[in-house]
Amino acid sequence: MNNSKMKKVVDILKLLPAVIMVMIIISSQINAQTLDSLITEAVNNNPRLRSLKAKTSSAEFRAETFNTYPAPTLGIQFSEIPFSKYNILNDAQSNELSLSQMFMLGGKVNAMTESERKNAIVQADNYQIYKVNLIGQIKMSYYNLWLIERKIEVQRKTIDLYNNLIDFLSTNYSVNRASQADLLTLKGEISSNQTQLVTLGRELETETYKLNKLLGRDLSSMGIKTVKVIPNDSLTVSQSELEERLAAVNPALKQMNSMVEMNKAMITSNQKDKIPDLMLQAMVMRQPQGMPLTTKTDLSMLSMEEPKTEYMYSLMASITLPFAPWASKKYQAREEELYAGIKGIEYEKTDMQREMTAQLKASVSKYHTSVDLMKLYIGNVIPLYEQAAQAQLTAYQSSQTNVNTIIDTYRMLLMQQMNYYMAQADSQMSLAEIEMMVGGSIK
Repeated sequence: MNNSKMKKVVDILKLLPAVIMVMIIISSQINAQTLDSLITEAVNNNPRLRSLKAKTSSAEFRAETFNTYPAPTLGIQFSEIPFSKYNILNDAQSNELSLSQMFMLGGKVNAMTESERKNAIVQADNYQIYKVNLIGQIKMSYYNLWLIERKIEVQRKTIDLYNNLIDFLSTNYSVNRASQADLLTLKGEISSNQTQLVTLGRELETETYKLNKLLGRDLSSMGIKTVKVIPNDSLTVSQSELEERLAAVNPALKQMNSMVEMNKAMITSNQKDKIPDLMLQAMVMRQPQGMPLTTKTDLSMLSMEEPKTEYMYSLMASITLPFAPWASKKYQAREEELYAGIKGIEYEKTDMQREMTAQLKASVSKYHTSVDLMKLYIGNVIPLYEQAAQAQLTAYQSSQTNVNTIIDTYRMLLMQQMNYYMAQADSQMSLAEIEMMVGGSIK
C-alpha cells in the first residue's frame, strides 16, 4: 500500500513541469478578454481621451469663428433735447441713424483663420499623443496582469503538490517510516506559498485598478481576465527603420512641427496687422426743428410758418495707423517673440528626439535580451532542472535523499519556469514601449 502511494507521489512530481506548461498553453478562459478588445474599449471610453477629442473639435470650430468680418454697428442718437421736453423724437434738435462697418484689409481674416487652423492641428496632435501612450500603457498593464495570473496558478499547483506529499508522508509517519520534520517542512512550504498567494492577490487587485482607470471603467470593477496564451509577436523591423519611423510618425515630434507651423502662421498674421483697417460709416439725420440758424443764415428767407422737418445724410471713412511710431513697436516685438519661440521649439524637438531615440534603443535591446532568455530557459535551463528533479525523485525512491532536497529542486524548477514567463511578458512589454516611441503598430 505504501509503495503504491509512493509511486503515485513520484508520478505527480514527474508530471509537475508538464502540468504547469499545459496550464499556460491551454485554451483561453471563458471570461477572458483579449488585448484588442480592451484597447477598443479604452479608445471609446477613456475620459481624458474623449476630453482631448472634444478639445480638438472645439479648436476646429474656433478656427471658423475667425473666418468672418467684424459685425457691423447700428446706432441711433437723439441730440440736444431740452430738460423741459419729453418727446425725444420731435423735441430733439436732431435724430441720427448710423451704420458702420470695419473692413480688415490685406488678407487679415485669412491669416488669422490659418493661424487658428494650425492651432487645431496642435490640439489634434495632443489627442494622438495620449492615444498612443494610452494603448502602450494598456498593453503593459495587460501583460503585468497576465504574469501575475500565471504566478498565482503556479503557486496553487505547488500547494497542491505539497498537500499530496503530506498525505503520503502522513501515512508513512503513522508507521514510523517518515519523520515529523519532513511533515513540518512541507507544511511550512505550504504556508510560505499561501503567503505569496496573498501578496499576488493584492498585486492583481492593484493592477486591475490601474487597468480599469485606463479603460474608463468603474475602479472597483474586478472582472478582467487575461487570455492564457499571449501572442508571441516578434520584432521584424530594423533599428534604422524604427528610428526613421520615430522621426516621421511619433505624434509628440509631429506636434513640435505643428507648433512651428502655427508660429509661422502667427508671424504672417502679425505682419498683416501692419496693414491699416478701413472703417466706413453712413448716417441719416432728421431735424424736426428745421435747419439751425448760423451767423451766415439769410434772415430774409425766414417765414413765420412752423419750421419744417429737414433730412440730411453724412458719409465717413477712417483708417487705423498701425505704422505710427508708438504703435509699430508692438508688431516688431511680437514678431521677434514668435521667431524666438520657433527656435525654442526646434531645440526642444531635437532634445526630445534624442531622448526618444535613446529610449527606443534601450527598448530594442531589452526585447532582444528577453527573446534570448526565453530561448535559453525553454531550450536549456528548464530541461536541465527537469532532469535534476527526476534524478532527485529516483534518489528519494531509494531513500538516498530527503524531502528537503526535492523541495529545493522543484522550487528552483518553478522559479526558472516563472523566469521564462517573465521573459515572455517582458518581450511583449518591450514591443509596447517601441510602439509608443514610433507612434503606432510595428506589425
